[in-house]
Amino acid sequence: MRLKSARDDFEANTLGAVPGLLGRLSYVASLHSENGTYDHWGLAKIYGSDAAQDAIRASHRVLLSKVLKKPLGVLLTDVLDSCSNEHPTEKEFLATLAQSSPKPVSPAARAHLGSVLSALSALVESRNSANLRGASQPPQPAQESQPLAGI
Repeated sequence: MRLKSARDDFEANTLGAVPGLLGRLSYVASLHSENGTYDHWGLAKIYGSDAAQDAIRASHRVLLSKVLKKPLGVLLTDVLDSCSNEHPTEKEFLATLAQSSPKPVSPAARAHLGSVLSALSALVESRNSANLRGASQPPQPAQESQPLAGI
């Protein structure tokens, strides 16, 4: 007798070890094969192939929904956490996420995800450019404090 469903097990044990919401979405997308199935050997071995497929597919849809509901500021912070293990740059990580929606997915959800990822890419690029500009400027000389007039 199992105490957890395949989905509960997958979300708690597998996805629980993946940092960040976007990182989890990327990971689940990496399990999705060209023929439309999800490949997770351990989950299929314990719960059976059909239960594993259903669990991962449901988790994938929930993750996509969560991403599409999050404010961009929260997702921008999540990018750094999510790409810390696998991807050398945030920009490369965001590029891989473009293929991360479950299939089939509505055209509206696919377009929404594309817009979110495009906005995040622009924000990352803008932040990186601002950091480079700030880092390349010499520090301003300290001004001597002058007493206020009349004191």
